[in-house]
Amino acid sequence: MKKLGKYIVLTNKDTFQTSLENDGLEPVETYHFYFFDKLKAKYTIAKVLDEKIKIKLFEEFEGKEYVNHIGVKFFERFETIEAAREELNEIVKASGNSVDSVNSKLVKSSEVAV
Repeated sequence: MKKLGKYIVLTNKDTFQTSLENDGLEPVETYHFYFFDKLKAKYTIAKVLDEKIKIKLFEEFEGKEYVNHIGVKFFERFETIEAAREELNEIVKASGNSVDSVNSKLVKSSEVAV
């Protein structure tokens, strides 16, 4: 059986919220992604404490709210916090915004999002 990494990256945006209130998760650090000085997303790196947990996702689409419970086994996993941070930088680049762009920035939050 493949050993799973210890860390996952959770996303919170205007239309998509991930609940961090879960006994099987330990939020480690949160980053805020800004584009043209507007907060676009919050990314939280969390340590998985229980492999059997489900993560609660809230999504708003066309005026309707949807709630899903997704098994943590379906989330991309990372062995180290550093690997999860590298993934965050890739997410920002994939959104069409370079980490080095004057119009976009990824800022570590002084608080872990809850």
